[in-house]
Amino acid sequence: MFFADPATAVREALRLVLEDGCVAFAVWGPKEANPFFSTITDVIDQFVKIPPQDPDAPDAFRFAVPGKLAGILEQADAKNVIERQLNFQIEAAISFEQFWQLRTEMSETLREKMVRLTPAQLPTVKQAVADTARRYFASGTMSFPAEALIVSGRKPGT
Repeated sequence: MFFADPATAVREALRLVLEDGCVAFAVWGPKEANPFFSTITDVIDQFVKIPPQDPDAPDAFRFAVPGKLAGILEQADAKNVIERQLNFQIEAAISFEQFWQLRTEMSETLREKMVRLTPAQLPTVKQAVADTARRYFASGTMSFPAEALIVSGRKPGT
């Protein structure tokens, strides 16, 4: 998701695996299917206007479109390319406050957006996020649905 040149990275991974070896990559599915990441950014985006990002720029959702990463593996001559969807829960015994701290500290993209908020906007944004995220917090546990794509392929024979 974050390689400057994914095609070169995939070719290099295939080059390095043993003969008839396999490579596998896990990437996030669509942003909408991953509210752990989108809950805060969707609210901030209502307050801060940022120009649309290039869909091929390094980003967590760069390969969310089914077939996009599989196509790169196929172009790199990988064989038996398979793409699978994995649905799961991101769960932890943490509060909303801990979730807020975790997300705002771990994402550079989110931090870049947050610095564009005025000090007066921050409490409003945080409350809007808390209201939106409430359904993912119950009995002291955070539980977000999540979707990833697992894309694999075999090294071509020599």
